[in-house]
Amino acid sequence: MKIISVVSIKGGVGKTTTCINLAAYVAAMGVRVLLVDLDPQNGVMFGMGLDDYHGATLKDVLLYGIAPGQAMAQTNHPELRVMLAGKFADGDELERFERAFESNGDALGPLMRAVSLGWGFAPQLVIIDTPAGLGSIVANAMTVSDSLVLPVQCEPLSLRTFPQTLKRVMQLKAEKNPKLDIEGVLLTMYDAKMDAVHGVARQVWESFPENLVFETVIPRHEQLASSFAVGMPAVDLSTRSSGAQAYIQLGRELVMRLPEG
Repeated sequence: MKIISVVSIKGGVGKTTTCINLAAYVAAMGVRVLLVDLDPQNGVMFGMGLDDYHGATLKDVLLYGIAPGQAMAQTNHPELRVMLAGKFADGDELERFERAFESNGDALGPLMRAVSLGWGFAPQLVIIDTPAGLGSIVANAMTVSDSLVLPVQCEPLSLRTFPQTLKRVMQLKAEKNPKLDIEGVLLTMYDAKMDAVHGVARQVWESFPENLVFETVIPRHEQLASSFAVGMPAVDLSTRSSGAQAYIQLGRELVMRLPEG
């Protein structure tokens, strides 16, 4: 079982879009995938069309002792399960959820070990969607991960904040998770009509070794945003759109790196 977290200090760079489209496409290729949402904003819930889901969630696992297997929501893909962050009744419940990560640097360790045992669905790949920032929730995700996908929006501010993300990754690798690797830096929201975009992309390609930057570049495309309105990953809506095609290519890159079995 390989665990990949998608992490960025900056919001709005396409973390959740990347997670749901990667999970959907890789599952469609026959790989058993568990998509875990650590973000209380519940973007995965909307992106996967699970607004009406009333079953157990990650909140119930962490706060109320529910078994992880009971919190794996089924999807339209037979090989894909989703563990939603959960809906919070009030500010106190949300605070307790966040405190669970602050008080325990390995809050996700037991969960991932339990997931690996199967519970009727033994994932080959776990994809973790994280909230923006580098706080305790994100630190927990990096502590249990094998590798990270690091989205960089093709605009100057995203590039300026990226070194903070890298510094935190290196710190967590040194202090808590020596096996942590960078799966790849992912350029997102690429718009060829904007001059600044080309400079950001060029700087990323020149600053990092070739094997640390995904060949795939995710374009800025209306369907990637509008897919949340219909609750369906872009790769399921229309494989012909440039956004869906990019995530299909990214999914193929990722599958090539997965261990066999």
